[in-house]
Amino acid sequence: MELLPDATASRPSGSLSTNSPPRGTSGDQVPIAVQPPPANAAPSFPPEWSSPPAGNLPSIPRGSRLVVVDPGHGGKDPGAIGIRGVQEKDIVLSVSQYVRQYLEQQGVRVLMTRTGDYFISLQGRTDMANRAGADLFVSIHANSMGMGRPDVNGFEIYYHGNAGLSQAIHRNVINSLNVRDRRVRRARFYVLRNSRMPSTLVEMGFLTGSEDNYKLTDAAFQQQMAQAIARGVLEYLQQR
Repeated sequence: MELLPDATASRPSGSLSTNSPPRGTSGDQVPIAVQPPPANAAPSFPPEWSSPPAGNLPSIPRGSRLVVVDPGHGGKDPGAIGIRGVQEKDIVLSVSQYVRQYLEQQGVRVLMTRTGDYFISLQGRTDMANRAGADLFVSIHANSMGMGRPDVNGFEIYYHGNAGLSQAIHRNVINSLNVRDRRVRRARFYVLRNSRMPSTLVEMGFLTGSEDNYKLTDAAFQQQMAQAIARGVLEYLQQR
């Protein structure tokens, strides 16, 4: 996740600088399931939102809960720029659309903060969720450590108040996907501090990472990530 200059207040001090060392301690190294394509290969994106199978996901009473899914960045704000020029705003929109479909298939009402490539301010995102009286706010991002650190890869997730939602999503992602574990972390991101409902900010992986970049541009991996996020959301809703 990279922020426009007018949005830097949402970033905890020193957390996402492209010149700083990796945050925290990475998990153990694991085998890489996705083989990188040639260096000049174009990123692959999924087809126009065909309905992915939900698999064995928990369900809740239809229409009883409202979840805001927030694809980060958009429009004039591309977010992180990764290997092969991949832009965060495109990756997170793709995964967010899958998350929406998985949740809706299981009975959840979903409000997207954006459904296309356009810019929404941080305040606009939280205002949307607060006005709608949403039960949960899930902001989806991809990370960056700068082009000089392709060795930094992994999944991390942030909370500000209660960590329960973040922990549920983290558990499902780590248990179902071949990713490095960079843990659940507390941060003062704007969208976490200003949403009135339980909220989380998901960093799916590093677009500047030699491992994560190819995974995050793979349509099958995007669907697997989305399903793990959705499962965490559904498990959390079932407990409330």
